[in-house]
Amino acid sequence: MQLKKISNLIFIVAIIFMAVIIYMGMNQQPEVEEPFDNEGRYDSTILNNMGVIYNDSLDIAHWNNGYSESTNCPWGVTHSGLDYIFYNNSIVIAAAPGLVEEIYMGWQILPYNNIYWVSVQIKFNESMTITYGFEGNSADAGVWSQQEAMLDVEIGDWVTKGDQIGRFLRPTEYDHVHFSIYRYNQAICPRLAMGEDDYNEIMSLIHTFQPTWELCYP
Repeated sequence: MQLKKISNLIFIVAIIFMAVIIYMGMNQQPEVEEPFDNEGRYDSTILNNMGVIYNDSLDIAHWNNGYSESTNCPWGVTHSGLDYIFYNNSIVIAAAPGLVEEIYMGWQILPYNNIYWVSVQIKFNESMTITYGFEGNSADAGVWSQQEAMLDVEIGDWVTKGDQIGRFLRPTEYDHVHFSIYRYNQAICPRLAMGEDDYNEIMSLIHTFQPTWELCYP
């Protein structure tokens, strides 16, 4: 009889404990992300004057891919950004102002090659983020680390348009900077954020290598 009372007591305590856990979970306030604040460094209401990412067009060795939302493009695959094929040790600059929010490194082994990337993510405003992906075809972790060491920015830095992001390492001919712009984490055509002069500048560059290509394809 005594054992039964103890069992009932344990059961009641367990029920109360579970009820408290459920109550706390239901009433726990979700973590609210602080709104983006550039502290008056620049007008962040709209991004409409984004530029190119090179100081000198002569630093560009070739133009490989533009932005495409389908396979209806000269390169035949969807592509979330622009591929700038810089010469080795060329300077890569910021296309727009913002906060260096993240720098991350990745590695992917593919059937035909190995790809590493060192990506710099810069937040312009609440909705728009720009990514500079230093991508290389190499299985050498030392090359990866060398590219990271050639960056000139750190997480938490503020950059202005034209500031130096870093220098580009090009151990093979296909290495490039994959440049993307995201609105609410969805890649968009960079033309939507570019001023007319900057758009004309990049089209002049593209047509140097690919006379009939567009910047973006739907």
